[in-house]
Amino acid sequence: MSEEDLWPVEPSEAVVDALADPVLPVELFSKVFALTVAIAEDPWLKDSSVAVQGGHWRTVPIPDGGGIVEYLIIEAEHRVILTRIFPF
Repeated sequence: MSEEDLWPVEPSEAVVDALADPVLPVELFSKVFALTVAIAEDPWLKDSSVAVQGGHWRTVPIPDGGGIVEYLIIEAEHRVILTRIFPF
């Protein structure tokens, strides 16, 4: 895969805050980071689905039951915004 094939993934302010929270387990942080890399490689991950907002809004489960990640694919700009993390 070339660099041109990757989709830059930007975290929203809410995601930055969630990832900076000191009570967030390191294991969950690592899973979200790995998921971000997977989204950069293919934002239409096979386990993802259309979010309630519709359109290019997607949700994908964090592996091993860690929660859900929500993101927006902006095709015209070839980038993705990680909008929210719902850990559980």
